[in-house]
Amino acid sequence: MSSRTATVAGWVALILGILFVLLQAYGWWDEVQARGGGGDWLERWAITTHVLPTLLLIASVALGWRWPLAGAIGFLAYSVLTVVSYYPEWAYAPLVTGPPFVIGLLFLVDWWLRRRGVTPAPRPVT
Repeated sequence: MSSRTATVAGWVALILGILFVLLQAYGWWDEVQARGGGGDWLERWAITTHVLPTLLLIASVALGWRWPLAGAIGFLAYSVLTVVSYYPEWAYAPLVTGPPFVIGLLFLVDWWLRRRGVTPAPRPVT
């Protein structure tokens, strides 16, 4: 097997990353529906600020599929930016930044294991 084969941590990171992106996309869609679509510049800015993180995470999952370090950087950067944006309300930090932080760590573990050349054990032949 090639050292580019994803480890279990990589597959878990990819699946959780896709699920988290879907959750973000739902939040964006909900924001669009709540705003009504054709408002003033403030409403358009609110919609844009909800779609930009979703696009960042989509790019992180897509790049993380091939290069797990890129996925780790994307999700960990998202976590840091989210903590900064929720600064005065620390109660939300574990809830909002916890899942992408764990996904970023999983991508980092996958990158580290791939770099060391660790591949999954071969399946026994029956």
